[in-house]
Amino acid sequence: MRAEPRYEPTLGTWDGLARFKPQGMTLFATGLSGFLLILVGLPVAMVILMSFRTGFPGEGVPFTLENFAEVYLTPRTYEVLLNTLFFAVGSVAVTLLIAVPLVWILMRTDIPLKKTIYVLLTIGILIPVFLRTIAWILLLSPRIGLINKWLQESLALSNPPFNLYSLTGMALIQGVSFVPGAFFMLAAAYRSMDPSLEEAAYTSGVGKLKTFLKINIPITLPAIAAVMVYLFMTAIAVFEVPAIIGLPSRILVLSSLIYTSTTPSTGLPEYGMAGAYGAIMLAFGLALAFLYVRLVKQGKKYTVITGKGYRPREIALGRWKWAALAFVFLYLAIELFIPFAVLLWASLLPYLQLPSAEALSSLTLKHYIEIPAHVGARPFINTIILMLAVPTLTMILSVLVSWVVIRSQVSFRGFLDTLAFIPHAVPGILMAVGLAYLGLAYRDYFPLYGTIFIIVIAHTVNWIAYGTRTTNSVMIQVHRELEEAGRVSGATAPRILGKIVLPLIAAGVLNSWIWIGMLSYREITMSLTLMTRSNVVVSTVVWQFWGSGWVPQVSALGVMLIMFATVVVAAVRLALSRVGEIGSAS
Repeated sequence: MRAEPRYEPTLGTWDGLARFKPQGMTLFATGLSGFLLILVGLPVAMVILMSFRTGFPGEGVPFTLENFAEVYLTPRTYEVLLNTLFFAVGSVAVTLLIAVPLVWILMRTDIPLKKTIYVLLTIGILIPVFLRTIAWILLLSPRIGLINKWLQESLALSNPPFNLYSLTGMALIQGVSFVPGAFFMLAAAYRSMDPSLEEAAYTSGVGKLKTFLKINIPITLPAIAAVMVYLFMTAIAVFEVPAIIGLPSRILVLSSLIYTSTTPSTGLPEYGMAGAYGAIMLAFGLALAFLYVRLVKQGKKYTVITGKGYRPREIALGRWKWAALAFVFLYLAIELFIPFAVLLWASLLPYLQLPSAEALSSLTLKHYIEIPAHVGARPFINTIILMLAVPTLTMILSVLVSWVVIRSQVSFRGFLDTLAFIPHAVPGILMAVGLAYLGLAYRDYFPLYGTIFIIVIAHTVNWIAYGTRTTNSVMIQVHRELEEAGRVSGATAPRILGKIVLPLIAAGVLNSWIWIGMLSYREITMSLTLMTRSNVVVSTVVWQFWGSGWVPQVSALGVMLIMFATVVVAAVRLALSRVGEIGSAS
């Protein structure tokens, strides 16, 4: 009796209809790894290369350690490093003080208006941080701040009571802006907690606050620690708040020092110095990324879902319900409502002034009407290109990487997954500086400097880590037997991906596509570092207006950006209301 050919469920190329060999997938994975290695590694290599050179890019200056000697032997560097660490630690502390109680309230209790709060938190992620920073400057600046002016007039004070231009002010604004992201990162850990642990405490007569401090926080400590490392890694690299608040008051952190080295107000850029400073930031980023991955892996040991009979239940807040609502909406007021109200007020006035009958009589829409004349069409066209090209390229690469990592047996798929995660450890400003140096030094081979496409590349590389994390999570839910049925039917690997896998993960891919598009819409650090006259985007226009002191124009454009983000969130919420929703909002 003739033996039937044996089927082996591995990805590869077909040999007839019986055996599926892995050579094709290995070749594809090798090419994809090589492409990502160039895409991710080249900007990082440029940062390292320029740190060993002086002068302008492309001048052929021999390698030297002069930049490192100047950076590491100067006391100013260590002052800046201390500022950076204080700013990062302060930002993380502010975030956790708000985010941990917030996530417990929304994930574990019966607080009302959950859907509304989720939407507002989502909007908070998408509103550019620099707009909120500008709004709080308009309130708390010692020179023009409305709150300071009002208190001085009301209390006859000789000096303004508040001064936002400090490391503490920077950490406060940055920490508040991190809260929505931290909330969504911690939400799963608190939602999946076994309620019997809390019920045992309540049965023993322990109060809600003590239960939160003694049970909820210790159990979720691995998740909190991972978020702390992630936020610390982000805080070291952020630029908007340190630039808008820190630079005018000469409070420097690493990111602002790198930026001022490459875009000085006078003289030529010092890319070599930026590279030497960037080496410090790169070392921090890689070390913290390694620690973050370790914490995430170890956190899997702390499982709190019991399995049989597990059913998450909400804690009745009782008389504490209104206090919890007050806490949530106080945060939302600081994060969203007050900044938006300030920008709206400033946008309707000829100049910034306190509310009064005279101010109300001078309200006008003039600044909104004049925006097209001031801005022109190019920044809007460039922004649309970013919002379409970046998520499309990112998700194409992410789907291909996840397909190899999750669905294949290629031996080096772990390396490919790590390679896709590396951009998360490389600060965006370093990625942009590396691409700028590459474009200037090798413009004959890399003729993209000064175009919108170099910003597209920077954004794509920056968000490939986010894209692969999301596609990994949705692709792992697709059972292999669906693909195996396609192979038995004679379908090729690309056809299986296009006709079986992609339709099943389409909702998750679309959700990530929209998010990445909105992240490109609000991003300013890389766009500003790579900015020339021909690749200006809307976010950099706001920056230019602010630098020119055009407060009403900045406010008008800021209101438009916030309204656009709100419309997008509402549309996505309506279209994908059943996809990726956090918790069962009641």
